[in-house]
Amino acid sequence: MKNYGELLFVNEVRALQDEIGSGEHYAKMYAQRTPAGLGPNEVAFITQRESFYLASVSTTGWPYVQHRGGPQGFLKVIDEHTLAFADYVGNRQFVTMGHAAHDNRVALFLMDYENRTRMKLLGRLTMQKVEAVAPALVDLVETPGQGRVERVAQIEVVAIDWNCPKYIPEFVHIDKAQHFINEKLKDLRTENERLKAELAQLKGQ
Repeated sequence: MKNYGELLFVNEVRALQDEIGSGEHYAKMYAQRTPAGLGPNEVAFITQRESFYLASVSTTGWPYVQHRGGPQGFLKVIDEHTLAFADYVGNRQFVTMGHAAHDNRVALFLMDYENRTRMKLLGRLTMQKVEAVAPALVDLVETPGQGRVERVAQIEVVAIDWNCPKYIPEFVHIDKAQHFINEKLKDLRTENERLKAELAQLKGQ
């Protein structure tokens, strides 16, 4: 796997860093934090996500970002260098797919708002029709209830980076929020029944 900083902190970026004295700091930092491949922490984080943001670049040079979502684990880790997900019937614009046909370099943002954690990933995207993909891989990426898989997207992971939690808003998943509310309501109902029984007893006296 390549050094994330060496891929992105180049030319004008490095010049701006050097101007304020952070260039050498980042050069040393990213040399130490470049993994050989996706490790247990990365795999666990990726497979727990329910969505991610995917950026590509058109032939005009304009970037495009799309959102991909699905049930937890819809983004699969095939091996320490490869991710995959199913592509279903969409709006038929094929923006990302068309960009990748010209330049397959993409960037991903994977967000965990609840724990204020963010993974950034650089990779190369390939999208193939299901007829050109091994049936076992199609079965692996298919999500029940999502319809028929039209294509399988594979991303060769080139570099990754973890971001600091600063400025990431803390959101709680609606299922956890609902569970918390239900538990509190259950406690309140129990307390209410206890007070009603105590009040009835006092009235009887």
